[in-house]
Amino acid sequence: MAAIPDLPEIASLERSWRRWATLLILGFFAIAIALALIVLPTREPGGGDFFTALCRALGISGYEAIPTLPPAATAAPASDVVWTGDLRRILASASKQRGAAIAADNCATCHGDDGLSTDKDQIPNLAAQSDEAIFKELRDYATGARVWDLMAAPAQSLNPQQMADVAAFYAALPPARVAPAADGVSIEILRLVHEGDPSRGIPGCDSCHGMSKSGPEGAPFLVGHPASYLDAQLQNFATAARHNDLFERMRTIARELTRDETHQLAIYYGGNPLPVYK
Repeated sequence: MAAIPDLPEIASLERSWRRWATLLILGFFAIAIALALIVLPTREPGGGDFFTALCRALGISGYEAIPTLPPAATAAPASDVVWTGDLRRILASASKQRGAAIAADNCATCHGDDGLSTDKDQIPNLAAQSDEAIFKELRDYATGARVWDLMAAPAQSLNPQQMADVAAFYAALPPARVAPAADGVSIEILRLVHEGDPSRGIPGCDSCHGMSKSGPEGAPFLVGHPASYLDAQLQNFATAARHNDLFERMRTIARELTRDETHQLAIYYGGNPLPVYK
């Protein structure tokens, strides 16, 4: 018959069990606290050192985690044109004579000897256009920031100085004799042209694209361009099929325009022919 432990022995066993149970519970809490206050916070992006993680876990002001953004989606190639001093010197030293020779060999078939489009549906006029705008588009075609098979090879055959020469030649030509087609569009379109629509974040179109050429470098003036071409480009910006606008200016604006507005704006800037006086 097994001996029955006496009371002092039972008390000793009970104390030992309580001691080990207490140590086990305390160990569990210690591990949990370490994970919550130290290990996990320091493993977060920007988690910092032990002291920072501890202060952050305790909610001390000034140690909040800096939120991180998900990786940006791979963007389509954007224009790499930057209006540096070197680029401005290239444009300033451009030769209209050299540009005329290059244009005759590479550009006149589509853009005409006088800089006026030979295809009113797809090809813009270049006569009297801003030299910065012409240079930028040539450069964007060469780098692939703007994609059109007909322009890729001619643009890629030119170095920056030759692009500047071509731009200087076309910029010096007389413009197309047209005036905005103000009578063929609604009053709302005229308001978009001159005032914009602040409620949609749309500035007046003429503030960048008017004949004064007062917009940012590279912003073309639009009066006299074929209406079909302008309409197509606005749609391309709206869908991001065209994406060589610096700072996404035109993509942002075009997305706010209705289909009817883009069509009427193209008609307005396409213009009406002016009479020729002899």
